[in-house]
Amino acid sequence: MSAPVPDFEALEGMFLREIAGLTDAHLDWDEPVQEWSRWSIRRQVSHVALAYFFWFAKMWGKTLWPDAPPPDPVDFKKAGVYDRRLDEERYWRLEDLLPKFSEALALARRAAGGRTPEALRSLTLTRTFPPDLKMGQTDLPVYRFWSYVSTFHDEGITQHPEDETTFTFTLEGMLRHMHWEALVHLRTIQRLKAAQGLPPAAALPRAGYLLDPFFWGPEDAPVF
Repeated sequence: MSAPVPDFEALEGMFLREIAGLTDAHLDWDEPVQEWSRWSIRRQVSHVALAYFFWFAKMWGKTLWPDAPPPDPVDFKKAGVYDRRLDEERYWRLEDLLPKFSEALALARRAAGGRTPEALRSLTLTRTFPPDLKMGQTDLPVYRFWSYVSTFHDEGITQHPEDETTFTFTLEGMLRHMHWEALVHLRTIQRLKAAQGLPPAAALPRAGYLLDPFFWGPEDAPVF
């Protein structure tokens, strides 16, 4: 089992080191033929920021801060326009995108901050996903995604025994999920760099979802 509270500050630093010094051409290279490379490096970062805002502000906000839930940090309606990414008209340039990315990671730290292990496990969120709700512009039903990734968690993400579309998340499980999810996108950034002949900058733990070859990729561990 992973530590109850992932180190989101270190995670942010890993992202920033990985994209430091990249040109716009590097940031925007993609290869639509393959699933893992359909989103450029810039769009990987944008997606992680949007996901953190969506879960910690929109979904968990009233549970975590019942007296003063955070206002929507972005226009979530744009997520449908840009396929689970931030508004690309506002947050395309790195000088606009990176402060928003840092704000999203800070929200994860705030969600976890000062809570006891007991609180991390007792605070829960239950969601039922419509059977026909898909993961953005893919054919994958959202509930099937959660059904699969929940198998990587010993606890913290529980599928309802009588309704496969309903899941209960503990805050501990959600924090772990979001950390692992970000590591998957960081790994994809490394693969996008490798495809352009660029070396990786951060050593990633082969843990969580990265144990799955689908998320890690067929390559060996990067050499530093």
